[in-house]
Amino acid sequence: MPKRQLPRGGNSQLAVRPEVAIAAIGVFSAFADGESIDNAENYALSEMLAAIDLYADYSDDDFQNLSNELAELINAEGAEAVVQQAIETVKEEELEEVALILALVVVASDGEIPEAEADYIDSLYQALGISETRAEEIIDELFSDEDESDEDEDEEEDE
Repeated sequence: MPKRQLPRGGNSQLAVRPEVAIAAIGVFSAFADGESIDNAENYALSEMLAAIDLYADYSDDDFQNLSNELAELINAEGAEAVVQQAIETVKEEELEEVALILALVVVASDGEIPEAEADYIDSLYQALGISETRAEEIIDELFSDEDESDEDEDEEEDE
């Protein structure tokens, strides 16, 4: 399967609720490497969605219904149209950083970020209207504590 690319603009008439928009970006991010979604990505996506305030009142059934709604939209409109409108909805709702954080956690969930996923993240933050500086700050905030913990453990093992 070829790696996923973000759509290049256009004028979609598709309306997507914010909950669907965030979930669509998360799912699309899981496929950014061109591979099918794996257990780590699925787990990261599920955990991240459950932690977002937008889904605070969601039950398991609500998440299943959301998944079904997203699948129906993708089947009817195509993945690119859904993601294009999801990006627009996220921007309108001022959820750009939430979407980027979700995407980052999903693509990094398997412990590596190959070039295809890095390119996807670059395209995503640009499409969301997030500056490179802010995107780098978000990445540092997300992953620096983890890296520092790993370094501390390595130093302790060396002693």
